[in-house]
Amino acid sequence: PPQSHGIKFMSIIYYAGDNPSPLRGVDISNALIELLAVTLWGELDFLIIDMPPGIGDAILDVIRLIKKIEFLVITTPSKVALETVKKVLKMLKELEIQTIGVIENMKTGESYVKKEIEKLEIPYLGEIYFDKDFENSIGDTERLLKTEFARSIENIILKTFNNF
Repeated sequence: PPQSHGIKFMSIIYYAGDNPSPLRGVDISNALIELLAVTLWGELDFLIIDMPPGIGDAILDVIRLIKKIEFLVITTPSKVALETVKKVLKMLKELEIQTIGVIENMKTGESYVKKEIEKLEIPYLGEIYFDKDFENSIGDTERLLKTEFARSIENIILKTFNNF
């Protein structure tokens, strides 16, 4: 897989190119299985999979396919998103799957997310503030690493994975 600053990454975009790739149901499952099977990762400390929101085929397949799994859940400061996240967290608890914590993404000011997550006794790991410079930094790794977005990610990583 491609690599940047020691991080390997893979995407279906390398297969689809600029073409749309509408997937649902069994097609999602097959694409996920194929992507996991054909990617030669080598030795990894972590495998982070960016999932669509909610409880759908993708998350259920990941739970089924990857035996040693822990979830890091991301939400936006939206009441609708938070309600979906609560359902995901409840499902993970019922399935006895470890939840590392919750991160609030695209935060713009005060929010109720931290308080709501802490009520559920799930670690609130931090927030990533909306960064207007982020879009202009895409494609320029050095510039991207100097953004508020990157600093937020770094703080969350240090807080979350320091014990691993």
